[in-house]
Amino acid sequence: MNPILKTVIVILAFAAAIFFPLEKSLAQGYQKMPVGIQRLLINVRKAMDKNDYAAAVKLIQADQAKSKSNTPCSHPTVCLALGNCFLMQKEMPHAESAYLTALSLDKNYLDAQVNLAKIYTDTNQTAKAVKAFWAAYQLSDPKNPKYLYYSAVMALTDGKTQTAIRRFDSLFSAHPDQVTRQWRENYANALVTAQQWKKAAPVLRDLIAQSKGESRIKWQEALLQIYLTINDTGKALDLAGTLSRQAPSEARWWKALVHIHLTRGEYANAFEDLIIYSFVTPLTRQEKKLFADLSLQLNIPARAARMYETLITESAGKKSSPSHNRQMINGLVCAYRQMDRGDKALAVLNRLDPQAGNPELLLLKGDVLYETKNYKAADKAFRTAALKNCSQKGQAWLMAGYAAWQYNDIVASRSAFEQAAQYKHQREDALAAIAQLNRSTQM
Repeated sequence: MNPILKTVIVILAFAAAIFFPLEKSLAQGYQKMPVGIQRLLINVRKAMDKNDYAAAVKLIQADQAKSKSNTPCSHPTVCLALGNCFLMQKEMPHAESAYLTALSLDKNYLDAQVNLAKIYTDTNQTAKAVKAFWAAYQLSDPKNPKYLYYSAVMALTDGKTQTAIRRFDSLFSAHPDQVTRQWRENYANALVTAQQWKKAAPVLRDLIAQSKGESRIKWQEALLQIYLTINDTGKALDLAGTLSRQAPSEARWWKALVHIHLTRGEYANAFEDLIIYSFVTPLTRQEKKLFADLSLQLNIPARAARMYETLITESAGKKSSPSHNRQMINGLVCAYRQMDRGDKALAVLNRLDPQAGNPELLLLKGDVLYETKNYKAADKAFRTAALKNCSQKGQAWLMAGYAAWQYNDIVASRSAFEQAAQYKHQREDALAAIAQLNRSTQM
């Protein structure tokens, strides 16, 4: 599935927490803000309400200049306001610095922590975003499950799938009533990416039950792929069968059934499903070849011959590899041989290899000639194939020996067998034939 699904990237579109009450309780001590800070924030708020963020920044900087500190701000809430102003102006490094300063002044300042996480998200600093959202979740009271979810998604985006899975598990355990379908979808992606197939399967089944349309089909395909990946062809077959009955016009389910039956060695069933698949959608070239090959294997040579002829015709004028063309010709010849139509098989070879230049096809031609008892022509074809460096040179010499023997040319037969005996796979048969020749000539 390598991962079966592309990771769903969730865009975190949440607003920065911009809220400045005159009397805001601090995380430490719950003391009221100093009057000077309150006055500054009132003026900053007025500038921000006019969307004049540059003016708001200047107000804070002018106030900070009165102090001897080198920090951009000296109060957590002022730092939050400064960070928000920079954020609204897309000045991310300055915003980050302001939020970090706020947290250095108050490590439990949730608003600053959340906004810092947003900065890291917007600037694709996913590793930092993972930690920032996790910290925000720890600070929130009551615990805000969205922060934990964002931490999990950022971990998934950052390629830390195991961390993402742990965060999702914590999320579902601590907040079972607030889990959304989108959360489960990203959890499924994390499990699939981590190849935790058995853990992913029930999650996918739940998503299938909750989804409709293309989304449902996507999860059905993912579950089916999981079954195939873990080699559970029984469940894969049950699921694909159910899906094909529910949506008989959906080609992908018939294609899946073909694949599953082939994997199980159930070629007749695979062929039946391939026929239905061919009615639902046009077959590709590769699928047509599978159709022809299965027809041949299941002893339906007439149907195989028609499909091989179609493939050969479609190849005319196109760039096809010599190996591919030989496969098509070989399949067509085999189909006619199954039909006991050696004449048609020879006609095909003469038509498609008129110069007899291909040693592999010459060897095949020799086999057909031998079957039709045209032994002299067969002998010539086998010898020519052997001399043309056929990949089955030993077999070509062996068959030349048998062919010459059939029309009683003992010298030529012995010579061919002696050549064949030099090849490992034909040596035993060639020596046995020579011994038989010797016995027959001594009688």
